[in-house]
Amino acid sequence: MGKNLYQDLLSFYEFIMGPLPGRDEFEDVLRDTVSEEELGLFFLIPALSPIRHARLAKRAGLPAGKLAATLKRLASEGLIMAYSRDGAKVYERGNPVFMTEQQVRKPEDTPRRHFYARFFNSILSGEVTVDAPTRTPYYRVLPLEVTVTGQPGETAGRVIPVNADIPDQQGVLPVDIVSEMIRRDARLIGVADCYCRRTKELLGEGCGKPLRTCLVFNRGAETLIEHGTARRIGVEEALEIVRTSAELGLVHNVDNVQGEIGSLCNCCSCCSILLTTWRRGITNADSPSRYRVILAAERCELCQACVEVCPTGARAAADGRMTVDDSLCLGCGLCVTACPQGANSMVLRRMQASIPPTLDALERVIRREAVLGVVKGWLTGLFRRA
Repeated sequence: MGKNLYQDLLSFYEFIMGPLPGRDEFEDVLRDTVSEEELGLFFLIPALSPIRHARLAKRAGLPAGKLAATLKRLASEGLIMAYSRDGAKVYERGNPVFMTEQQVRKPEDTPRRHFYARFFNSILSGEVTVDAPTRTPYYRVLPLEVTVTGQPGETAGRVIPVNADIPDQQGVLPVDIVSEMIRRDARLIGVADCYCRRTKELLGEGCGKPLRTCLVFNRGAETLIEHGTARRIGVEEALEIVRTSAELGLVHNVDNVQGEIGSLCNCCSCCSILLTTWRRGITNADSPSRYRVILAAERCELCQACVEVCPTGARAAADGRMTVDDSLCLGCGLCVTACPQGANSMVLRRMQASIPPTLDALERVIRREAVLGVVKGWLTGLFRRA
């Protein structure tokens, strides 16, 4: 019997995120998604690093037209990312969540799309636990800009009132300010559907929040725009999406890096994979902003406006007073803008988690942790059997 590339693909996905439920059904759907010949090219791409077009072409030995068509198919199905680096086209394998995102975003209403929606929803709901052996979160929260600057900045037009004290401006960095990050990384911007809310909508559980709120930048935008998943937009439209998202109580999440970001998600508490996993105590997907909220109890009138908007359940009224659970607070600032008394304000966290300098550095850290975690798990199992 020949090698089963679909099982190999599932094994690669399990290396990334832990055991997958329903492998047999997953394999059947993968067979409907991509051909065995196309998977053969997928496995010529290194597992944990990108490859230049010229080198991949040499490995594949395919006619130029055939190679281009196969790479386009793999990218359009979300199995690979294709983007430019240093003037050359490069390709890298997509992880299972990235692949599922692109499948859910497809416009065709097919059984395959609904399978991927059900699979993604099983992660959202906690039915399936992503057991990746990593510690470093891929995303981090950005605070609402007005809560750390006191100014609506590039989102000027409609001002969100803030009655609270504003943090010391010497502590505010460009990595805290959403408009600065967008303008800095605006070489190429695309907007795509929020795959979390799209998933819930496909399953009849939509929350009614806007769908076109996921912003992608530069190399991520190149892949999604080229293959029709995202629409190219300019800086002002991107800033308008962020402003509207803030007004609707959505939480800004960006790649956990200091340098060029690849994506900016505007997340709702009911659908977001980042927020729902955080509430379940999983800390390697999302991380807090560099700020936390403090409460001026003498100003609080227990109106509970902050409780209603908190996306993580960090706020609660009990025994005639308001409490803040620092372990749940992501430092998004929604409670600051919601409080009519100005009882909440943002302060820098005393212990600051390190933020990798670039996307490449972040991915290297996560890959290293994944490999070490797998090896540790294998050795632990070996000793247990001994």
